[in-house]
Amino acid sequence: MKYEIAIVWNHEDVRHQAEAMGVTLTDEQVKNVLDHVERKHDANYGISWDTIEWAIEDEIKPLIK
Repeated sequence: MKYEIAIVWNHEDVRHQAEAMGVTLTDEQVKNVLDHVERKHDANYGISWDTIEWAIEDEIKPLIK
């Protein structure tokens, strides 16, 4: 017998968190954030709103002077 679950984070979650941060992201930036979270999250702790926020910060950091 197989048991499994999947927790899904999507573009709406990224946009919601970006809005809470006062940031507007393009579709490409949203995709980059999701890709970043998938590649870099710590599997020991999972993905949280903080993880999404940190990925957004990493995405926009090069744009801030």
